[in-house]
Amino acid sequence: MPISTKRSTPASNVVPSAVHTAINQVEGAFGLQLTTRSRATGISLTATGRQMEPKIQSLLDDYESLMQDGNDMRTQPKGTLRIGYYAPAAPAFMPSIIAPLLSGSDDISVKFFECENQRAQDGLISGDYDVIVCVANAMKPGITYETLLEVPAYALVPRSHPFAARSSIAMEDLSEEKLVLLDLPIISEYYATQFDHAEIAPNIVATATSLEMVRSLVGRNVGCSVLHMVTANDVTYAGDKVTAVPLRPPVQPFKIVAGHLSDNPRRLVKAFVDELRTYFKQPRAQKLRILADIN
Repeated sequence: MPISTKRSTPASNVVPSAVHTAINQVEGAFGLQLTTRSRATGISLTATGRQMEPKIQSLLDDYESLMQDGNDMRTQPKGTLRIGYYAPAAPAFMPSIIAPLLSGSDDISVKFFECENQRAQDGLISGDYDVIVCVANAMKPGITYETLLEVPAYALVPRSHPFAARSSIAMEDLSEEKLVLLDLPIISEYYATQFDHAEIAPNIVATATSLEMVRSLVGRNVGCSVLHMVTANDVTYAGDKVTAVPLRPPVQPFKIVAGHLSDNPRRLVKAFVDELRTYFKQPRAQKLRILADIN
């Protein structure tokens, strides 16, 4: 509490003995006499105490501000939200989720970090990220996560390719095709497993570490690809058109999950996770995946 020349009153809710103890501790830490005390006049500042008072008051003000900020972060959606994500098609859905949060408050800012799946989890645990969106693969202890969407694989082909007119194709149909694959952790291993199951020796002519580069290469007839989440636009950056064709029978899907630490009480984190849940429960979220017609 602030050092004052006024006698402590019952309204302060602090007993005199506690005030004396606190002052003794401060004086002991500094090795200086900051006050004089008497029954008649109460507690008075010495000359040294008057010099120190503004700095002590500043510290107390900073402490009060810090405690208020902490309370606001716990009870109100405000501050900076740091999102780590490993989902190559995250730009297809993330803006729709974050826009309502930003439009509802001037006290919120967002930082997005694209990273590998394990880096996303490590960053969450280390405090680099507040929340992550990634693939459910070898999730680390301590992370609370929930599935947002299961996305089955599909074939991406040039619009002019004969496959583009078909309702579905099998993995075996890709055995004679040139392939352009996304070269990222987990995804690369997934491709290898699926080709092994289909007993295919894939003819991989190009790889890329970005989804849009893969789509653009496919659109320019470099080859076909196998992907998971789809974008709302069938036109690539290069201006070519591509077509997503379901695989039948379906192959093992990816699970897209949201993860956060269970002991993170920030209201902003909870608000973002709520927005994720709301979005992925809506029919428009189903447009992010391609399913074969079961009939």
